[in-house]
Amino acid sequence: MKKFICILLIFSVLNFSAVLVKDDKVVFTFKEAVDAKVVYLAGTFNNWSSSSIAMEKEEGVWKISLKLEPGTYQYKYVIDGKNWKEDPEAPGYVDDGFGGKNGIFTLVEKDGKLVVLKGEEKKENKKEVNKNFDPKKMFVDDEGYVVIRFEHKGADYVTIAGNFNKWNAEETECYEVDDGVWEAVLELSEGDYQYKFVVNGTNWVTDPNAPAFVDDGFGGKNGFFQVYKKDGKLTVGLK
Repeated sequence: MKKFICILLIFSVLNFSAVLVKDDKVVFTFKEAVDAKVVYLAGTFNNWSSSSIAMEKEEGVWKISLKLEPGTYQYKYVIDGKNWKEDPEAPGYVDDGFGGKNGIFTLVEKDGKLVVLKGEEKKENKKEVNKNFDPKKMFVDDEGYVVIRFEHKGADYVTIAGNFNKWNAEETECYEVDDGVWEAVLELSEGDYQYKFVVNGTNWVTDPNAPAFVDDGFGGKNGFFQVYKKDGKLTVGLK
């Protein structure tokens, strides 16, 4: 009898988790924002688009099912297209770069079935200083904009994504200022920033000239820089 109750309790926990697998699809459920007109799901699986995955409301609970490949994913909910909200029942959490948390989970295949594993909370992301950083390729111009130059020959177009634009791979275009030299112009306030360049809409590339690098959570590196004031002037690099 005790064994039956224990199994029942485990099933109940899994059944009411915010992220679970059902019929080979990952099901997300969000029990808050009951008065919202629309709730979107945004994450690393859709380049953090705030309007491409609309959830459906069923008996006061927002739900959506996605077909995902095994891997580690981060996500958040977007209420009425503008209010980004972390999942209070996420399998795990990771710093979102804005003082909040993203939900995180790992999807693995076990015995022929997909299983959701709890994500690990990352409390510290150590910086690897780039000794070859060239300040001529990252600077603050006379108008106070942060300029980042990136060399990539053969690209049709390049964008930049980071915690300054919620990792949106489509929002911030770069301009080709010379053959194979692309330039991002950003209006940023003081703070810490992570970023990558996105080549031709699909290829996420770490800037080899970033002042420093941090783990991106997927086995790669994000570029890292700080915007701060020095002698009363806005500066970019590392403090």
